[in-house]
Amino acid sequence: MLFFLFLLMGSACQTKTASKNWKNVEKDTTTYSSYDVNGLSLYRGSYFEIKYPSNFTSNPKSTLTNSDNNDEASFTSPDGEVEFFVFSPLWAGNPKNYLMISSSEEVVSEKTEKVCERPGQYGDKVIRHVTIKNKNGKYYRSYVSIQEQVGTESNLHHVFGIKYKSHLAYKKYHDAYLAFKKSLKQFSD
Repeated sequence: MLFFLFLLMGSACQTKTASKNWKNVEKDTTTYSSYDVNGLSLYRGSYFEIKYPSNFTSNPKSTLTNSDNNDEASFTSPDGEVEFFVFSPLWAGNPKNYLMISSSEEVVSEKTEKVCERPGQYGDKVIRHVTIKNKNGKYYRSYVSIQEQVGTESNLHHVFGIKYKSHLAYKKYHDAYLAFKKSLKQFSD
């Protein structure tokens, strides 16, 4: 009976919901820096580091400077067709503008998934995938917002995004984007 209850509780945490699902179509008190490592550059934020293609341009720029907060950064391809984005603060919070949808944009698809890896121990994990398009067709952008330890006093939040001018550009940089996301290293205090 206890095992059955545990399974029931675990499965309750595995709910998947799609808020909207239309046809899927195709941007500090610490220092930051970037430098080249085997064809990749390493970007250091306040509490994270991430690797990105060396020929991309980082924003904030890669100069050793102090700033109020360096929890987010974007990286633009040399042809200007693609931009990668990361938001990785020490704990929770939200990016300055990245999750907002401007009046010139519309949501193409949105999916939210709630996962509980260890029921009752570390809170829930909420993963939200959103694809947005510019109403004039100038670009699309997709992001994944990952919130961990939801429901605890130590929430974590990370966001990865890609903005692309065409499906061809998306396909061209897709593998680099996946490697970018995988390379994130989060630091703690």
